[in-house]
Amino acid sequence: MTKHLQLIPVVGTGAAAAMIFNILPVFLGNAAESFALSDSAAGWLATTYLAGFGISSVSASLWLHRAGRRTLAQVLFLLAAVLLAAGAVMRSFAAIMATLFAAGLVLGGLYTLSFVLAGEYPNPTRAVGIKLGGEVALGALLLFLMSALVYPTFGFTGMLVSLAMVLVAVSPCARLLATSPALRADSTRGGAAITRPALVVLGALFLFTVGQAAVWSFVERAGARAEFGAAAIGGVLSSAVLLGGAGSFLAGTLSDRFGKTIPLLFAASLYLVAIAFFTFGTPFWTYATAVNLFFFAWLFALPYLVSTIAALDDGGHATSLVTACFAFGSMLGPAVAGELVARGDFGLLYLTGAIATCAAYAIALTAARTRTAARETP
Repeated sequence: MTKHLQLIPVVGTGAAAAMIFNILPVFLGNAAESFALSDSAAGWLATTYLAGFGISSVSASLWLHRAGRRTLAQVLFLLAAVLLAAGAVMRSFAAIMATLFAAGLVLGGLYTLSFVLAGEYPNPTRAVGIKLGGEVALGALLLFLMSALVYPTFGFTGMLVSLAMVLVAVSPCARLLATSPALRADSTRGGAAITRPALVVLGALFLFTVGQAAVWSFVERAGARAEFGAAAIGGVLSSAVLLGGAGSFLAGTLSDRFGKTIPLLFAASLYLVAIAFFTFGTPFWTYATAVNLFFFAWLFALPYLVSTIAALDDGGHATSLVTACFAFGSMLGPAVAGELVARGDFGLLYLTGAIATCAAYAIALTAARTRTAARETP
């Protein structure tokens, strides 16, 4: 199989598995409207889905490498589609929550598989960049279609059926996967243990995700508190998503041409500029600039963080835990942000996010430079 064909299942599995997360604001808003949910209940709906996603991601390192990947991917695609379609005929909110938890379990496994595949690609940085860009592109398309066409015409039931149809439509990409178990050629070296450097960078990725999710979850509230119009805030968020996708594709295009240190320093610099605009800016243009720079830096840095883990991972087991970092970091970030904003103001949130994120960058940069030095040592 050519390298380009290898990328199709990487992007397909990732984009399909991440689509609910990428449209989560619209998904939750429409669910809340359909079932007359309180803000708390809507939040628990998201937490329930992400909990299933995260649990599956953690357990995936135990079972993902034992199954034929083509068969596994096809089963996961089909099972997720069946669950979402079944949810469309349910009228009980409790049943919807249980179904979404089960769907999270399935899609978490599929998303983990996408990162394992990306880590096995000859150029993991490029694969992860293109993968994340494809996820954002599908998410942006679904955000538009769900808001403008599907929900107004068919309601929340139509959304669930549409998402099931997307899974069915993308599932043929699984046929391009090899039938062999998802094991790397060097996986026998050091047994099934995760190397310490890979585990350290996994911790950095978790810290990074908590910091990003904390700030991102309250970006809309920050704009509303500043009394910017809802339409203007929505336009800024949409442009940020598209710019984030561009950041992922740029990382995939540049790949390791400049190593990992220079791109990560570039992303960290953009992040600090964004936080400065968030903290000290008051006009609308500073808010818009901050949001767009923030999301661009986030998705530009991710391919380098994930590929650093892949480079340090002898058996592929650390790479399979990347999704768990995303899922649990995304769960913890909004909760931390809510407490910080309630106890102080947005300045405290931005400071905490900056500390967590800069610490993550420092750990990843140290690991990347150590890895480079080890390769250059005769």
